[in-house]
Amino acid sequence: MAPLRAPVRLDRPRLLSALASPAPLVALLGPDGAGATTLLRQFAEGRDDVTWAGDGRIPDEVSGTLIVDDGDSLTPDVWEHVRRLRATRPGLIVRLAVRSARAVPLAWDVEWVRDLGFTLDETIAYVAARGSHLDPRAVQLVTGGLPAAVVAVVEANVIDAAAVQLVLARLAPHPLPAAAAPLAVPEFLTPALVAQLGGDDEVIERAERAGQGEWRTDDGTLVFAFTAPIRAATLTATRIPADEQRAIRHRAARALLREGAGLGALVEGAAADALDIVDAALRRDGLKLLWGNGARIAAALRPIPLLQLRRWPVIALAQALILNARREHRVRAAELLGVALLGVQTGQSEPADRALLRVVESVARRLTGVGDRGVRAARAATRILDELPAADLEQLRGLRGDLHAHAAISLLYGGDGEAASDQFEQALATAIRPSVELLATGGLALIQAEAGELPAAQTWVDQALARPWPDDILNEYQGSMLRIAESRLALERGDASAAEAAVATIWPIIDTIEHWPALAGARAWADVSAGRPAEGLERLRSLRSRRGKRMSAGSPAARMLDATESMLALAATDLAAARRLVSRASDPSEVTLAAARVAVFDRQHERALKLLNAAAARTPRQRTEAAALEAILLHRLGRAAEARAVARRTATLARTYGLRTPFLILPADGRDLFAGDVDDLPAPIVIAGVAPQLTTRESIVARHLVDTASVEEIAARLHVSVNTVKSQRRSLYRKLGASSREEAVAAALAYGLLTGVEPTRAMTAVDASADTAATTKRAP
Repeated sequence: MAPLRAPVRLDRPRLLSALASPAPLVALLGPDGAGATTLLRQFAEGRDDVTWAGDGRIPDEVSGTLIVDDGDSLTPDVWEHVRRLRATRPGLIVRLAVRSARAVPLAWDVEWVRDLGFTLDETIAYVAARGSHLDPRAVQLVTGGLPAAVVAVVEANVIDAAAVQLVLARLAPHPLPAAAAPLAVPEFLTPALVAQLGGDDEVIERAERAGQGEWRTDDGTLVFAFTAPIRAATLTATRIPADEQRAIRHRAARALLREGAGLGALVEGAAADALDIVDAALRRDGLKLLWGNGARIAAALRPIPLLQLRRWPVIALAQALILNARREHRVRAAELLGVALLGVQTGQSEPADRALLRVVESVARRLTGVGDRGVRAARAATRILDELPAADLEQLRGLRGDLHAHAAISLLYGGDGEAASDQFEQALATAIRPSVELLATGGLALIQAEAGELPAAQTWVDQALARPWPDDILNEYQGSMLRIAESRLALERGDASAAEAAVATIWPIIDTIEHWPALAGARAWADVSAGRPAEGLERLRSLRSRRGKRMSAGSPAARMLDATESMLALAATDLAAARRLVSRASDPSEVTLAAARVAVFDRQHERALKLLNAAAARTPRQRTEAAALEAILLHRLGRAAEARAVARRTATLARTYGLRTPFLILPADGRDLFAGDVDDLPAPIVIAGVAPQLTTRESIVARHLVDTASVEEIAARLHVSVNTVKSQRRSLYRKLGASSREEAVAAALAYGLLTGVEPTRAMTAVDASADTAATTKRAP
């Protein structure tokens, strides 16, 4: 083992800020090794009004801050002395460390600071500061995050399991007595389980007062956990046989499952190879076990052979979802998803189980990109849930919200936003946990924001944020859709900074989250709004090269990414790159509209009109974008009155729904159509398109078309046949993307092919000759 070095200082602002509370009495609650003394010392640094007290005594004269390092040793008489000090010094604040909450009299109003252990991020920071090669997640797992244990393992720099146990055992010179040794086998205990294992009624209370462990909550069930050093020291001293330990953990798993401690039941069941208990815990408690406990569960499930998991598809899916969140584990995650799919297809189940297994199948297909990415399985699951009688629904208990939410996500990415909304609403109605409510509310907000229903989207966002959320939920998977919706809403307000800030909160998980296409789209629009489309284009291309390999090229999500990339290319004035978006009959309306926008910039007017007609715009955003492009096309075709009417309709839609982004990417010649009707109109995009190469005769015909629509007149001027002029005109229209004389002249002017011809005069001449031709045609 490496020699011990002086440990590095690790600042812990989350706990120091709790100590800095204005509350008169704040108590750090944790077992031995939790670092309470270190925290109190850090809190006292820089303060000149601190009085330290110890050995169960409080001095008669104290400064403005009284710090008690061993609050468990204070007697009732000493607490009365503290009360009198506070009576004479109303501004006195007291900070103390205790092992047991019973150390503070019930009459005192105390602000508790729990969870003193290192978070994973803090363990990562400590390992990095020491330059250790140890895996921080493994260190966190074997130590439970107990600061003293983390420091000891990192300083010893050992990875062998037996060596780690010896390091931990040395931190606990007083292990449990031999009679109580079975209590050190499970990681989780309840009073009922302690009794089953032969412990007396007061063993947990004694252990807590001695600093040997602490109370935690497991989905609302109070469980007691001995510290890693106490467990290691006890098991090292007593050497309970492996088969006996497995039997103890099996009993513990069943007891914890009965008492509602899902995580404890899962961990103990996996250790005892009791996969039926693991499966039951996952089925009952659902994905809530995975959120916040992923590393612990993955470690517990890792030893299970893949072939054995074919009988347990829910367990395979749970492990796959955890591993899929880290890039280096995605191969293993894919294997597990395949096992889950195989298990779903070969297993037999009751009606309630069938709904669960269909959702398992849907999630597995969605994450692996297999087949239709889980849409049919999601629809099947929703049908089963709708038809289940009340007794069968009761079997699912807390899972119903999860099932509806994940069916909704599959439907959303399958392009069925309406069905997805319905499932998110059902998830919200049946959720019994706040995290599922956040997921469902965020999904509804995102769907409405993407559709342009901004007032409705804002209502969902406000509803979600009315509750305070910790960052490790709001800025992770559960809150990701809400954050994307917030970004889209900020863009419509013209607040690029707020849009970027919302995206930035979840951008660190872009390489692991399944919502990355929607997140990438929000970031792209933020880049355009902030004037950085070229940077955004490179970022999107890099992201797609990393994450898009498993995505089917024709899937709705892939096509939306194609449209986003084309949009960024247009904003970056790269028309050639934007042209790569080719519309398909199966495309979502958003993609068809994106292709129409490219055609408008490319002055392919006939193609643009066809795409607009095919887009079937339904949502407010689609209708506004389609109307804006239609107005520009009508304007270019010389139909000024119609263009103005459509422009007014576009502005009305924009004002009604608060939309701004449909005007972010418009050609320069269309901007004036909306000036005065649309507030804060963005600057136009100017693209110098690649002019088509015309022959000498085609150029001459183009100039003559300014003055006359008569092929016979042009033929007479050029002394050629009418058929020759018709052939040259057809070739000219094809090169200019025009279907009429008006379109041809407008395109030729835009490309700069009619040098010396003033555009307004030219289009006036075209209109005049058209009117003359029409009058002549009507004359008797």
